[in-house]
Amino acid sequence: MMYLYEFYHLFYDTLKKVYPEIQELNHLFFILTTHVLKCDKIKIILKLSIKEKIDDFIYKKLIRKLWELKKNRPIQYVIGKTNFFGMDFLVNEKVFIPRPETEELVSWIINDYKIKNSENIQIFDIGTGCGCISITLKKKLPKIRSIHAIDLSHEILSIARINSKLHNVKIFLRKVDILHNLIFLQKIKKYPVNIIVSNPPYVRVSEKKFMHPNIFQYEPFQALFVPDEDPFIFYKKIIYWIKKRFTGVVVYVYFEINQFIHLDFIHFMKKYRFTDIEIRKDFQGGFRMIRAKY
Repeated sequence: MMYLYEFYHLFYDTLKKVYPEIQELNHLFFILTTHVLKCDKIKIILKLSIKEKIDDFIYKKLIRKLWELKKNRPIQYVIGKTNFFGMDFLVNEKVFIPRPETEELVSWIINDYKIKNSENIQIFDIGTGCGCISITLKKKLPKIRSIHAIDLSHEILSIARINSKLHNVKIFLRKVDILHNLIFLQKIKKYPVNIIVSNPPYVRVSEKKFMHPNIFQYEPFQALFVPDEDPFIFYKKIIYWIKKRFTGVVVYVYFEINQFIHLDFIHFMKKYRFTDIEIRKDFQGGFRMIRAKY
C-alpha cells in the first residue's frame, strides 16, 4: 500500500521539467487523480491531508499514466476524455482535443439564437472531430431542426457517434473530405437560415516551433496544420461550397481563425462578399473568432 501524498510528490518531481508552470501541474494532478480515484477534487485534497493510503492496483494505474504524461502525451488522451461546456467527451489520437476558445465560439452561436425561433435553422459543423460543437449546440438549442456533423473518416465519426449517444442527442454524421469533395455533399435541404460553424486546421507549419510538444507529437497533424503559402485553404473550400449550394438563402458562418493573420482573414472574407463581419477576441486576448453573413 502506498500513500497518495507520495504519488503527489513523485508527480511533481517527474513532470516539473515538462510542465514548469505550477498551476498547470496542479491542474493536471487533479484531472488525473479525480479520474482514476473516481472522486472530486475536494476528496482528493482530503485524502492528501489525512495521508490516506491507496491500494497497489490504483497506485500502479497512476504510475502508468504518469509515464505517459512524462512522454508529453496530453492528459485528455491519457484519461480518454475531455471536458467541453461542462460535459465530458470521449477523445483519442484520431481527433483534435477541444479548446476553451472553441467553447467561446459555441457560446456566441447559442447567445445569437437562444431567444430566436430556431425551428427553421439547420447547422453544419465542418470538421466535427469528437462532435463537441454539434452535440453542445443540440443540447443548448434543442429546437434546431437539424445539425450535420462532417468529417473525413469513419474512425473520427465513430467517436462523434459515441459522444452523441452518451449525451442522448441526434445529429447527422456525414463522411466528407472537406478539401476534396465537400462540393459533392448531397441531400441537403435549403432552410431559411443556415449556419456553418467550423474550427478547421489553421496553424501554419512555420508556427509549429511555438507550440508545446504534446500538441504536435500526439494530436492529428491534419487537424492542426496548413501550408504557409495557403493558410486559408480549408475556408476557401467551405466558402466555395456555400456559394454553390446555398444560393437564395441566408447563411451565417462562425469560424475559429488564426489570431496572427486575422486582418488578412477579414480582407479574405470581404473579397468573397461576406457582410456584417464581426471579429472577437478569445479569453487570452487573441482575435480568434469571426461571424459573417453571406
